[in-house]
Amino acid sequence: MNERLINKKLQLPLKKFPEMGCANLGVMLDKTECRNLRNLINEKRPINPDIFYQNKEKFIKNGRWHKYAPGVGHNFIENMDLSFIEKNKNFIDSVTKVLGKNYTIKKKSVIRSVSSHYLPSWLNLYIKDVGRPNLNPFIKDKFQDVQYFYCTDYHQDKTRSESNFVTFYIYLDDVNREYSALRILTGSHKSGMNSYPHNLRRSKENKNTWFYTDSNGKNLKCEEEDIVGEAGLISCFHGLTLHGTPINNSKDPRISLRYLISPDDKNIENSLFRKANKLIYGPQNIDIHRHDLEKDGSYLPIGSALDSQE
Repeated sequence: MNERLINKKLQLPLKKFPEMGCANLGVMLDKTECRNLRNLINEKRPINPDIFYQNKEKFIKNGRWHKYAPGVGHNFIENMDLSFIEKNKNFIDSVTKVLGKNYTIKKKSVIRSVSSHYLPSWLNLYIKDVGRPNLNPFIKDKFQDVQYFYCTDYHQDKTRSESNFVTFYIYLDDVNREYSALRILTGSHKSGMNSYPHNLRRSKENKNTWFYTDSNGKNLKCEEEDIVGEAGLISCFHGLTLHGTPINNSKDPRISLRYLISPDDKNIENSLFRKANKLIYGPQNIDIHRHDLEKDGSYLPIGSALDSQE
């Protein structure tokens, strides 16, 4: 295997999930099944300029800033047989260790990391200083059953106080650092829920070390970990763990799956997720989750901590 695809499983073992807020579970899935699913997604939801609104005027006329993410009744994999994942013994064992015996898949969706090669010139200009440019608002309705991103600054998946979940992220491609690999700031979940953009500074001495100041002024020292490896690799992270993905410069957009999985409230096991929650000292609920959006949901150009350090 290429050195840049070396599995970092030993650095993020599952047993350290409470402290790290994440784990690299390694390659669990059949690679042929992953390749077949990737090919199907690529065939049915190809990346080409035609899926985008070609100019700002057409977007203003036909686009919207709400209800653009894959959802019930409009989700490419919603009713698909994914038993090679969901009935995989190693996957079930890992989910059970993290969340407990009883759990619910709250949402699953296809994630495509799209390079600028496919974006209309007006859109490239519009998102150049946007920290979390979700591309779905700019994509025609038919194709919004898949989630498209250009890049994502460090952020938390959890934005609602009542939600309680762990994100399981599945690669359908071989992914190295340059292929928009998922990046995680270990231990960042312990600061609790904080508004985006997050107060982050990179160490001058070690580029993999970040200093994170929460809304109460408490500082955390977090190590940046790249999730790299072959197709079929699964990683997971707490809903409050900071994570992001850099710009994908490849003309062959990365395809992944994202599962949001919640524990049953009646679980009695001292799960890894429960242990992680005991280490959280920060708030579990805040009034404002994002400061990068206008009132209508449109993006504000605020820059990106992750991208600015590339």
